[in-house]
Amino acid sequence: MNQKMYCFRIIIVLVLFFWCKQIEAQKVTSKELIKKMHDGISKYRDLRFTLYRSERVDGEQVIGSFNGKLCMDPFMIYIKNIVPSKDSELLYKEGENNNKAWVNPDVFPYITLSFYPESNLLKAGGHHTLKDAGFDLLDDIFYSYEKTYKEELFNYISYKGLVKWNNSTYHKIVLNYPDYKIESYTTKENETLLKIAENKLINSYKLVELNDYRETKTLPAGKKISIPNAYAKKFIMYLDSKTYLPFYQEIYDEIGLYEKYVYKNVIYGQKIPKEEFSLEYKDYGF
Repeated sequence: MNQKMYCFRIIIVLVLFFWCKQIEAQKVTSKELIKKMHDGISKYRDLRFTLYRSERVDGEQVIGSFNGKLCMDPFMIYIKNIVPSKDSELLYKEGENNNKAWVNPDVFPYITLSFYPESNLLKAGGHHTLKDAGFDLLDDIFYSYEKTYKEELFNYISYKGLVKWNNSTYHKIVLNYPDYKIESYTTKENETLLKIAENKLINSYKLVELNDYRETKTLPAGKKISIPNAYAKKFIMYLDSKTYLPFYQEIYDEIGLYEKYVYKNVIYGQKIPKEEFSLEYKDYGF
């Protein structure tokens, strides 16, 4: 067999392979994909990753990135920042250090500090606290949508087939939330914007934008505030074809792109040793 014929056959085999993959992908329903996403999030509870974020703040997209180690049960996270505050470190272990995070700012006087996760300093100009890292919040949001809309939800989710991204294959899905709107909410006793956001699975930073209050400020009971009735108007997600984890997420509100999260260099399926969530771990500068 000459070299041209051999190359031609290889091309034919590859074309048939990807054609079969596309046919296989078309058989998958949005309901099956969301179920697999839930299962993947439940299964992979320890992750190493690099997270890239872009979040709209005061009308502009603010970017950030960090290398992270995450254990969900119990919740522990180590972060080494890339942008902003390059090489600063954060460590948080649920129930320890009075539920504060340890912070190594990597600047003079080079001492380890402690801050509550809700601190604006730790949010680094972004929308979320470090306790929102991982996929559990997104998981809860979709479970709440399923509870509200039941089977009808899957009429709002479009499956766009397999896509190549970041040297891997992903299932692309798009959710358009049909009833998204800003509505009035009457506060209850001892509520804060942060508590309202947690209870209703909406974005606390969005509440700050709409109402111009600090997240942690206790609001008077009976006050009328504005809140969205859902986390987002639209989600675009790429689900990894092996784990079904949503490594790529675009989130839209009534204005446009609100948040974008990209997980790269993800290592999953390996338990992270407890010593890597310790101030004394050899690679850290606390």
